[in-house]
Amino acid sequence: METSNVMKQNQHYNLNSTPQLATIQKSFSYIQKAVEEHKAKFNSEDVFSIVDYGCSHGANSFVAVQAIIQALTQKYGPTIENQISVIYNDLPQNDWTSLFQVASQSSVTSLASGKSFYQQILPSNTVQIGYTSTANHWLSKKPCNLREHCFAFGGKSSTEELKMWSMQAAEDYRLFLQHRSNELKKGAVLVCVNLSRIDVNDTGILPIYHNLYRSAITVLDQDELLNYNIQEYFRSLEEQTDPSLLKELSFELICADLHLLENPIYQDYYQKNINLEEFIEKYTEFIRSWSESSLISCLRKDRTKEEQMKISEKFWNEFRNGIRLQGAELFENNLYRSYIVLRKL
Repeated sequence: METSNVMKQNQHYNLNSTPQLATIQKSFSYIQKAVEEHKAKFNSEDVFSIVDYGCSHGANSFVAVQAIIQALTQKYGPTIENQISVIYNDLPQNDWTSLFQVASQSSVTSLASGKSFYQQILPSNTVQIGYTSTANHWLSKKPCNLREHCFAFGGKSSTEELKMWSMQAAEDYRLFLQHRSNELKKGAVLVCVNLSRIDVNDTGILPIYHNLYRSAITVLDQDELLNYNIQEYFRSLEEQTDPSLLKELSFELICADLHLLENPIYQDYYQKNINLEEFIEKYTEFIRSWSESSLISCLRKDRTKEEQMKISEKFWNEFRNGIRLQGAELFENNLYRSYIVLRKL
């Protein structure tokens, strides 16, 4: 279920997602390119709809949206702002209060859509600019339990398990693009920034997931451990830009690149701006911000809220200890990101 894909609430994600912000900042040139390639027709009385698919709590999303608006005003003039309506999309359980505290800083119209982006969000032929960042690596559902690890690419998945997760990821990606194709106007553009990988043997970020699983082994019962899976799948660039799929769904590929970004939390430690204990705390809260729902959702339904909180705190203390024992250097690597610009045909 997608309920395991909800970011940690009460501003936690906004305060602990600097790596995701760095990912968005890297997308500015792709936003500029997308706006340059925008060819959808509109007149001075039309609503100009911008959608962020998977906005989370808003702090990072707002930065991306402002970059889009700035590029649009450069191309079409400042009056375009009077026509812009921004739709922030995420799951119903999202922290919408935090989102609108951020979105209220903008002068343009801001709306919310509490619906899975694996469904159609808006009426067909209405969207001018679509954007998504660090979102659709989350799958719509878990295809099967991973018996020996929490991560599909953790090196312990069977051939059959990997096949099932790959098929689910392909089905979800098709659905995502199909619904965006329906929503976008002809000549409109979609910027997709996704967690990605070079190949199945891309192991640079495995220490994160090994440490998560080690922590889970320590605190969870056997049935809970079996259910503890991070519902993510990192698609390769080739999977995301398959020519036959794009053609079938009426998309034209404008550009597609893969980047390996520095982890800003580790860079702070490397440059001696923070000490080891500060790195451990910042890094743990960053991982916690996007993965805690996976932990809570695997717990038995008869667990009380108090039990859940105790298990969670014990889990994250184990995670901290894992970094402390292994050293910050093991957690230096960041994830690959794909930057893709598509135009609706």
